[in-house]
Amino acid sequence: MSIFLKVVGTLFLIGLCTGVLLACFAAVYINEVIVPKADLSLDDFPLGEDSIMYYQDKATGQYVEMVRLNNVTSSVWVDFEDMPEDLINATVAIEDKRFWTHPGVDWRRTAYAVYSMFTGKEISGGSTITQQMIKNTTLENETTVKRKITEIVRAIRFTQNNSKEDTLERYLNIIPLGSKYKGVGSAALGYFGKPVSELTLAECASLISITNNPSKYGPYSFGKSQGMNTDEIWDARQWNKYRQEVVLGQMLKQGMISREEYDEAVAQELVFAKDQDQGSSSEIYYTWYEETVISDVKEALGAKFGWSESVAEQALARGGLRIYTCYDPNAQAIVDQIYTDRANLDYTSKEGQQMQSAICVIDNQTGDVVAIAGQFGVKNVNFGSNYANNGRRQPGSSFKPLAVYSPALEFHKANPYSVLDDYPYRENGGKAWPLNSGTTHYKGQITMREALKQSLNTVAVRLMNDYVTPEESFKFVQDRYHIDLEEGRMVGDEWKTDITESLAMGGLTDGTNVRDMAEAYCVFPNNGYYQGSRTFTKVTQLVDGEEVVLMENELVPEPSISANTAWYMNDMLKHVFDGGGTAAGKGIPGQNAAGKTGTTSDNKDRWFVGYTPYYTAAVWTGYEKGYKMNLRDVNPALVLWQKVMIPLHEGLEKKDYQDPGGRRPLTYCLDSGLPASEWCALDPRGSRVATGSVFPEDYPEGLICTAHTAETVIAVCTGCPVAKEDGTPTGLYYQAGPYCPEESKKEICYPNYPREQVGAAVADDALWRYETVSAYGPCIVHVEAEEPEPGPEDPIFPVDPLDPNAPYLPFPPIDPGGTTGPTDPGQPTQPDQGSAGPSSSSGTGGVRPDVAPQLPGTAVRPGVAPEQ
Repeated sequence: MSIFLKVVGTLFLIGLCTGVLLACFAAVYINEVIVPKADLSLDDFPLGEDSIMYYQDKATGQYVEMVRLNNVTSSVWVDFEDMPEDLINATVAIEDKRFWTHPGVDWRRTAYAVYSMFTGKEISGGSTITQQMIKNTTLENETTVKRKITEIVRAIRFTQNNSKEDTLERYLNIIPLGSKYKGVGSAALGYFGKPVSELTLAECASLISITNNPSKYGPYSFGKSQGMNTDEIWDARQWNKYRQEVVLGQMLKQGMISREEYDEAVAQELVFAKDQDQGSSSEIYYTWYEETVISDVKEALGAKFGWSESVAEQALARGGLRIYTCYDPNAQAIVDQIYTDRANLDYTSKEGQQMQSAICVIDNQTGDVVAIAGQFGVKNVNFGSNYANNGRRQPGSSFKPLAVYSPALEFHKANPYSVLDDYPYRENGGKAWPLNSGTTHYKGQITMREALKQSLNTVAVRLMNDYVTPEESFKFVQDRYHIDLEEGRMVGDEWKTDITESLAMGGLTDGTNVRDMAEAYCVFPNNGYYQGSRTFTKVTQLVDGEEVVLMENELVPEPSISANTAWYMNDMLKHVFDGGGTAAGKGIPGQNAAGKTGTTSDNKDRWFVGYTPYYTAAVWTGYEKGYKMNLRDVNPALVLWQKVMIPLHEGLEKKDYQDPGGRRPLTYCLDSGLPASEWCALDPRGSRVATGSVFPEDYPEGLICTAHTAETVIAVCTGCPVAKEDGTPTGLYYQAGPYCPEESKKEICYPNYPREQVGAAVADDALWRYETVSAYGPCIVHVEAEEPEPGPEDPIFPVDPLDPNAPYLPFPPIDPGGTTGPTDPGQPTQPDQGSAGPSSSSGTGGVRPDVAPQLPGTAVRPGVAPEQ
C-alpha cells in the first residue's frame, strides 16, 4: 500500500472518529440540556372564557367585580373552522408547502439552510409554520444554535401532541401583520373592514403576503423603496400587491387554485378600510387603572410562562382568569375628578396643543398603586399613550435627590449641613456653567440642605463631581432605585450615555416615567427600603370548579439606603415647602409633606414628586410634542399634586417619618459646615453660628471652622464706612488707624475660603470675603491726633516763655534770607499710620489712599464719615 493511501486512510479514520465523538457529544447535550426544557404547553388556559377584575371593598372586606376583559387585545381570535380555505392554502403555499406531511420540521429545508450558510449562498427561510408559531409564542428570539435546536425539538414534540389544524389556528391568531395588528382576525377588520370568513381569495393572499415583512408589505406602512425590476419608487400598497401576486403564483403552482381563479384574483382591486372609524358608541373604554392592571398582568404572564406578548394577551383576554387588584375607588375618584376637568390644567402651547399630565399614587406601606392617570382629559381610547406607565420624559431637578443628594449622604461624603459653593463650576462654551434655573445669580457658600430647598444646579454639579462621581451616581440610581438608565449607545454619529455630569440635574438620554419616579421616592418614607409597586395581588383560575392560585404578586422590600440617609432626606425635602423653597406654601395642611420640584433646562417638562407618611405621588406635565412651556412663577405639576393629595388625606391623623434616633447635636458655621469657632460670631453679616443634629458617623470629629480664624480678624473703624458710588453704605468699613477713637473700633472676622474665578460671575458673598475686605486700607477720616479741648485755666493765646510780655503773632516771622513763605498750619505733617489687620495691602505711614479698591460687581467710592 502506498504512503499516500496510508495517509488518506489515517485522516479518514481520524475524521470519522472525530465526527462520531462530536455526534455523541451533541446527542448527549441535546438529550440532557435541551430536551428537558423543550416542553411547551399551551393548554394552561382554556381559551374561550372572559377574565374578570376585582377590587376589595374596604368597608366590608368583600371583593367586588370591576370589569370583564373582553377586548384586552387588538387581536380577534378566529377558530380554525371559521377560516376560509383560501386563507389556509395561501399560508401553506407561501410559508411551508410540506406542512401537512412533515413532523413539525422540514428536514430538507433545514439541511439546505445549513448548507447555504456554510457555502455563502443566500439563506432562505428554513422554519416551518410550526417553528414560527413556537417562536411567536415564546420570548426566545436570540439567534443561537441552542435556541434553534430547542425550537426544532419543541416543534417535533408539539406536532406529536397536537393536530395540524390546531397549529395553524394558533399561528394565524398570533402572527404580527403590521400596523399593530396581531392575528388574521384583527388584520381582516383593520385592512378590509370585514371578518376573516368574508375575505375573498385576493384579500386572503394580500393578508398572508404581509407575514414575510410587515413593515414593507403592510398596506398601512409609510416606507417607500425602489420597486422590483423597475426604477420606480413603490409605496407599501404597491409592494403588498407585488407580494400578493407571488402568493397567488405559489398557490397556482401547487395546484391550490385554477388559472381562472388566479387571473380573477390578480385583477381584483384591493379596497382598504384605512379611514374607517375603529371606535363605536357602544365600545367599552377601560379606565387608566384597568389598562395598567392589564399591562402588568400581561407582563407577569410572559415572565412566568416565557410567552410572547401576543400569547399573553390571548390568555388574559380569553383564559378565564380572576385578577385581584389594588384599586382604591376613593383615591381613583379624586384623581379622575381632577384629571377630567380641563380648568385644572388650562394651558395651550402657541402651536395650539393642550398641555398634558400624568400621575401615579402609591400607598407607601403596601406598594399598592391606588390611583393612576396616563393622560389629562376624558379617556376615549383603549391602549393609547400612557405617560404614567410607558411614556419617558426628562425628570429635570426632581432627579437630584436620587442622583446626588442621597448617594452623597449614603457614602458619608457629606451631611445636610455640609457647605458647598453656589457658584459656576466652570466655563462651558465661553459661558459660566451651570446656571440656576436660567439665572446668573449665585449665593456663594450654602449648606446642602438649603441648596436642595432652592434646587441649585451649581451645588448638584459640585456634589456629582467632587463627592459622588458620575459613575457612582449612575450605578446608585440603577441599583438602589431601579430606574433604567442608558450606559451608552450611538445615536446617529453621536455617543449617548447617562454617565455624565448632566445626570445630577436629571438630563437623561431617554428620560423616565411617572410610575418609576413614584416608586423611587417611596424609598424615603419607607425608611430606606425599595419595594416597587403593584396593581394586583394575585391571579387565579377556575380548574374543575375550584379557584386555583396561578400567580401571587407579593412585593419583597429590599434595602436601598440606610435608615439614617432616609431620615436626612425626609428632613431636607420637608423644607422645600418652607419660605424660599421651590414649593413654598404648597404643602398639605395638617400633614408632614416632603417632595421635590423638577424643571428641565429647556423648560419642556415640569414635575413634582412628593409624599407623606401615607402616600407618594409623582406628577408630570408638558406637551405631547415637547413644546416649550412659557410659564412664569407656576409649576402646574405641583398644583395638580396638591389638588389630589389634600382630599386624599382628609380624615388622616398627622404622622411623622420613622426616626432611627441616636443623632448628636452639631453647632456649625454656615460658611464651612464645620463646628463653629469663637470667631464665627464676629462675621460682618452677624453670627454665622447655626445648630442641627447629625448621626455619629457624620460628625466632623476634631475639626473646627476653617472659614473664620484669628488670622482673618480685622479691626475696623465704624466711623469710616465704605460707600457705593450712589452714597449708600456697603456694610464694610476701612481698617482702624492709630487715630481712630476707641468707640469707633470694632473687631470683625471675615470668612476666608477658596474660589476660582469663572468668567465674570459674582456671588453674593463676595463682598464679605477676607480676600475682598483686606484690600481696604486704614481709616481715611481719622488721620491725625485730636487736640484736647482747652481747660478753664488755659490762656487763650500761648505765652512766649522767653518774653511773657511779648505780643502774640499768629504766624512765625519771615526769615529775610529765606525764599519760602510761612508754613500753612492747615497742612500739618501727618504721623505714620501703620496698617491694621493681617495681610493688609494699604500703604505705609503718611500715605493716604485716594481710591478705594473696587468690589467685584460693585462700583465703590471712599467712605464719608457720618455727621458729628
